[in-house]
Amino acid sequence: MTEVIGTPAYQQIAGDLRARIASGELAVGSPIPSTAKLSERYGVSVTVVRAAINQLRAAGLVVGQPGKAVYVRATPEAMANERVQLDDLAEQVKELRAGLADVSRRYDQTAVDQLRAELTELRRQLGVFHTQLMDLYSRMGQPYPHEGARATDQGPLLSAAEQRAGRTRASE
Repeated sequence: MTEVIGTPAYQQIAGDLRARIASGELAVGSPIPSTAKLSERYGVSVTVVRAAINQLRAAGLVVGQPGKAVYVRATPEAMANERVQLDDLAEQVKELRAGLADVSRRYDQTAVDQLRAELTELRRQLGVFHTQLMDLYSRMGQPYPHEGARATDQGPLLSAAEQRAGRTRASE
């Protein structure tokens, strides 16, 4: 039943079975004829019939297991609709990923900007505190122990109270 038209026999058989599924002759859920019957019907080897069934299986039209029947899973139209739905979902996922990446970049930049603003404010407040502390030491007549002070021969920097106590001992 296959014709010599340049198309491989298995593709001709797959096309015929596809048309029979689409027309409802082979309904969804029903078994397709056995490979032996199909081989006899189309006048080809069982290997060619298996190749045709594998093509239908790859297209999602039939499902089965060796040694058992092969059943019609869906019509070509249903599979086309399913592919369109999958393509639509894939496009939506792609758009969501792009949107998420954009939000993520904006969020990261926003977070960095916010941290920079907080750091600037903390530096300002530290400057004010530093100025107030220097003023307090000045009003008390004490030298301000700033960061640049070096350790003395006696050890590390002394606190203001320790410095006063040291001066008192030195004056005794």
